[in-house]
Amino acid sequence: MAAVSFTIKDNTIPKITIQVGQPGHSQNRIDTVTFAVPNANPGDGTPIQGSDEIAINLELRTTASNRLTAFLTVDSATPLINGQGNTIPTSKISWTASDGDIPSGTFAGTSNQLIVSYSGYVNVSDRHTFYFANDTVYDAGTYNGQVTYTWFVP
Repeated sequence: MAAVSFTIKDNTIPKITIQVGQPGHSQNRIDTVTFAVPNANPGDGTPIQGSDEIAINLELRTTASNRLTAFLTVDSATPLINGQGNTIPTSKISWTASDGDIPSGTFAGTSNQLIVSYSGYVNVSDRHTFYFANDTVYDAGTYNGQVTYTWFVP
C-alpha cells in the first residue's frame, strides 16, 4: 500500500488541497503500509492489521455564491504483485476511519471508486488503519502495490 501527497498552492478562492500520508513529508514520499501474515494462519480469515495509519487531509474553500462540490476517489485497479507475477486483488484490503469524516471502506479494485464528496467549505482530516482480509491462501512472497487518491472539483 502506498499513499501520495498532492498540494495545489493558491491563495485565491476556490482552493482545493489534498494531503495523503504523514504531515510534513515531502510530496515525493509515498507512505507504505505493510501486512505481516503469520506462518501459522495464512488464509484463515483472520484480518491482518497494517503496520501504519495513514492520515488524509482534505480542504475545499469556496464562496457562498459559488458553492462547489469536491469528490475523493481512489484508483485501486492494479492488484498487488510479487516477483513471480502472482497477484492479490486490492479488494482484499479495507480500512477503518478514526472519526468517519473520510469514511471506512474496502478498495473496490476499480479505477474510480468514490470515497466521499463534500459541498461548500470543508476542511477535514482522518486517519485510516488498513486491513488485509487474509481469507485466501496465496503463494508465498512479498506483494507490492499502490493506490492513488484524487480529490477534485469537476
